[in-house]
Amino acid sequence: MSQSLFVEGNTLAWRPTPCAGVQWKKLFFDAGSGESAVLLRFEAGATYDAHRHPAGEQYLVLEGELEDGGKRYGPLTYVRHSPGSVHRPHSPNGALVFVTLARPIEPLSAS
Repeated sequence: MSQSLFVEGNTLAWRPTPCAGVQWKKLFFDAGSGESAVLLRFEAGATYDAHRHPAGEQYLVLEGELEDGGKRYGPLTYVRHSPGSVHRPHSPNGALVFVTLARPIEPLSAS
């Protein structure tokens, strides 16, 4: 029987990412499958480097606004990217986003 997991996100410290102005909190990670759930915080003007989602991605914008794929998504907008999708999200004014991944992202080289 599986057990439920409860995480109080407010008790976790924000961690830096390799992307300036983007921080994260790990809510869940399964080392065997690579499945994860995280919070991402974008400062105003921050961009996450281009990356691929080998098993797709789902996210929910909690606060602020995220630009992704030429569209802008505000609070309570749910986005699902299919497996193999590539993107480079940006936040003009800052955002808080809940993200779930079935497998880790694959960073893409800058050209």
